[in-house]
Amino acid sequence: MSEKKIIIGSTRAGLTLKKELTVWLESKGFRVDDAGMKEGGEFVPYHEAAAAVARGISEKRYERGIIICGTGAGSVITAAKFKGVYPVHVFNTFTAQQAKAVNNCNVLVFGEWLTPPKHACRLVDAWLETGFTDGVDDEWKVFLRNCVREIGELEDRLFR
Repeated sequence: MSEKKIIIGSTRAGLTLKKELTVWLESKGFRVDDAGMKEGGEFVPYHEAAAAVARGISEKRYERGIIICGTGAGSVITAAKFKGVYPVHVFNTFTAQQAKAVNNCNVLVFGEWLTPPKHACRLVDAWLETGFTDGVDDEWKVFLRNCVREIGELEDRLFR
């Protein structure tokens, strides 16, 4: 990762977890830019918070982002509409690691109603510490790189 910065966003049903993750990430030296609803601020719907994070990734202003809403479902749907954005709703360290190692996930999505803060911090760490194709044998590395390339080509055709 070139610069230690990350974009994060949430709706009201995500403010507590967003605050915990922001403190955690900042303690690890990350600059955390908040693109979602602010504590005591005007209401931001989940799809707008997700779109703001996804736009930052799609426009290559950030390499990685985190979105938090109530369940995570709507945010994954919204973020996946943006070219170059690969969101995954993770729920354990295995899925967090595999999301990056296998799918080159650049956006983690959490449901605050489902994910306790300390657990979410462990999942973020697992994701941040994993690189694309880490732990994969050489044959599968080629396969996965081709998959990501082909997904990019599909996006080029579909996102005109």
